[in-house]
Amino acid sequence: MANYLQEGGDQFYSALQQKAQAAVSSIFNSPLRTIQYPSQGDFMWNWSNANQVFNQSTFDYISAVLSKGDFTNSAKMSSSGGFANAYSQLLNVIVYSLSSANQQKLIQAQNNASTQAMTIISDYQTTYGPITDAMMQTAGVATKQDYVISYIMGSVWSGKGTSQPLTYTQMANARNLAALMPNMPASGNQVLTDVTVYLNLMQPVNALSDMLQNGAWILRQLKTNTQYPSSSNGGMQTVNPVTGVVSPQLNVGYGINYSQAAISNDLQNKNRTINLGMTTSSASGSSLNVHVDGQAGFSVGSLLKFSVAGGATYDMSQVSGTSTDCSVSMTWAGYSMIPMAPLAWQQATSVGWYYGDPITQAMANGQQDVDGFKFISASPYNLGKLDNGGNFGQFTNLLIANYPTITITYRNANFSSFQQAWSEHVSGNLTLFGFISLGSFSQGAYGSSYQQGADNSTFSVTFSASPQVTSVPQLQQTAYVVAGAVNTPSGY
Repeated sequence: MANYLQEGGDQFYSALQQKAQAAVSSIFNSPLRTIQYPSQGDFMWNWSNANQVFNQSTFDYISAVLSKGDFTNSAKMSSSGGFANAYSQLLNVIVYSLSSANQQKLIQAQNNASTQAMTIISDYQTTYGPITDAMMQTAGVATKQDYVISYIMGSVWSGKGTSQPLTYTQMANARNLAALMPNMPASGNQVLTDVTVYLNLMQPVNALSDMLQNGAWILRQLKTNTQYPSSSNGGMQTVNPVTGVVSPQLNVGYGINYSQAAISNDLQNKNRTINLGMTTSSASGSSLNVHVDGQAGFSVGSLLKFSVAGGATYDMSQVSGTSTDCSVSMTWAGYSMIPMAPLAWQQATSVGWYYGDPITQAMANGQQDVDGFKFISASPYNLGKLDNGGNFGQFTNLLIANYPTITITYRNANFSSFQQAWSEHVSGNLTLFGFISLGSFSQGAYGSSYQQGADNSTFSVTFSASPQVTSVPQLQQTAYVVAGAVNTPSGY
């Protein structure tokens, strides 16, 4: 990246982050990061339609996985759904295992009961057919006797399903095990008798089997709910904000705990402002010296470029009548802090999909010889904080605002010459320093106006949001993302 781009981005994003943090300091204490302009465009803040179906474009934005941005105090986003995809990959390299001491206890007990285990397997397969590796993988178990006891009896014959299967201890302590098996076929009586004997032999270590069973069950539920969202496990439909068509496909669930009416009220409150200022002067050649909000200056090829429909682009320091001696004010009037989160997994109902404990525990366990969740291979993601190279971040809050109003005040200029060259009847899009977008490029975000100063050598040009972004259907209304709060398994 060219040095001036890096310096410009660092200074702009750093200054904006500080201004944003100060603006919300009375209501929000966690650190904010500015968000590099993403492929998703601006934020569609009307997050659901009248039937409470989630806005697909809103989902696209908040479901991204985040990593450290290219500039100071910034973050950058993946494509839509990136966080759920990354989470699913992490779950695939996590297992629940016992410490070596407890594993040895379980193995010894299983060896002592191995003859009875073979009897269970033989009788089951004689009646119901072979137990394949694929069947065990689907059930989330490692042995054939666990397939029969944990999955077939604990989930299927018990009628508990995979939501709350019977544990080994519950089955071992049952006065009448058959009474806990309402879905057991009549042909299962011999298997039931075999398992009763096996559980009695395994009584001293049934709690260890329960731990393995529960750990595998949790991972299985999380993978299923993430990879196959459904109406029963918290998956949600989304609506296309342009066509109004509701997708038949379900996405993982997300929630925004702030009403659209409250967001609208916030954006209309023009007393809530964030202000940023810049000054420019001539540098060597055609370059400009730029100072962002009092920070150390840097040189850049252009300050603001205005691109209009049809492809014309105007460099606002080179348009006829302008000058390089100017000041720039940027004001975001009306802002709102929006909390958001993936639908948390609930063990009692197995609704939801995100549960961070297995990841946090696997990170903490490392190579220690303990019971718990562990990584069986290297994590495909850096789970550290973003500043430490982490790339598994998720949004917890977004600070959005109306499009900034940008006013350029020229000195040592020629207003008459500018007035002849400029048209106020076009709308377009603005880029700062030639690469920082200040509005969506899918539409003309800005219109312009100008005003002469005390004499012909001074005047100002103001860019403000155009009708193309303020007079659109409700679900398509967009706002500028000033900053976001990002969390990782290692913290902010």
